[in-house]
Amino acid sequence: MLCFTGYVVTSCAGLSNKEKQGEVCDSCNDSLVAQRLLANPRLALQTIDSLEAAGMGIPQRLYGYRALAYNQLGDIQNLIKWGRKALEGNALLESDDEMFYQVSDKLFTVLVNQGETESALAVVQRGYDAAKENTETRGLHWAAIMLHGIGYCEMQMGHIDEAERCFSQSYIGLKQMASSDSSLFNLRTCARVAYNIVDAYNSTEQYDKAAAWIESAEDALEKMAASPECPQALKNDFMGGLAIQKAIVLLQEGRRAEADASYATAMQLDYANSSYGIVESAVYLERANRMAELMALMPRIDSLSNAWGNPASLAHWEKYQKKETL
Repeated sequence: MLCFTGYVVTSCAGLSNKEKQGEVCDSCNDSLVAQRLLANPRLALQTIDSLEAAGMGIPQRLYGYRALAYNQLGDIQNLIKWGRKALEGNALLESDDEMFYQVSDKLFTVLVNQGETESALAVVQRGYDAAKENTETRGLHWAAIMLHGIGYCEMQMGHIDEAERCFSQSYIGLKQMASSDSSLFNLRTCARVAYNIVDAYNSTEQYDKAAAWIESAEDALEKMAASPECPQALKNDFMGGLAIQKAIVLLQEGRRAEADASYATAMQLDYANSSYGIVESAVYLERANRMAELMALMPRIDSLSNAWGNPASLAHWEKYQKKETL
């Protein structure tokens, strides 16, 4: 759920050193792409194509921008294609480590959601190894994010103790950072990690442990939502996702009425119509044996499945909810 971080616009005027001028103009091009990426990902893709055709910009950075643009558009297959190309070699890490971390994070997320756990682990492990070498606050922040990703993969692979060590270390670090610096970036990441820990336990049917993390996730969400910088859409995404995760826990505890009420709360938010909201709705409906509603949702699920390069079938989503390799 991390948002794309833009670049500061820098003027190219008045420079006499051609080599320096080229470097700064590259920065200008980056700024242009970053601004268009936020406003119009398709226009950003056209700009990237133009820069590449003119031989301008570092290829790996342009690939990284493509991956982030396709992520904005929900085009999972192109995100994977360009994300992998961006991460080839060390060019992106050396020229723009922030983008390296962002692309690594996005690629990890889609791979693990598709059940490609070993590939996802390789991506996030490399990101962690790079981030932990950076002792600045930004490096510590990304190291904690990548560590939680490692934990998620370890959980899917059945390495429970290792996963829980990663989760605990990551969450404690991010919570401390959010306490000392209550920027939206820190608050959002803390909320995201707490939510993902709940999801990790639910997806591996460890419902008692998921329940134990609900309070931490709700607390982190409350702090994020209280930030004056937090957009309503971001609040709704977290509220919707956590409400469905909580509904799954309540359902497994035999508290059906409370579970359905929590699910109904999520359905009142825009999150319910997002790609991940549709998928999580399907998971809950299947577990709650609300099959008529699940079947009514299937055309939208099939459409998403096809767009993500997966089989369009209920069997796929039964595997998805357990994060099995397809």
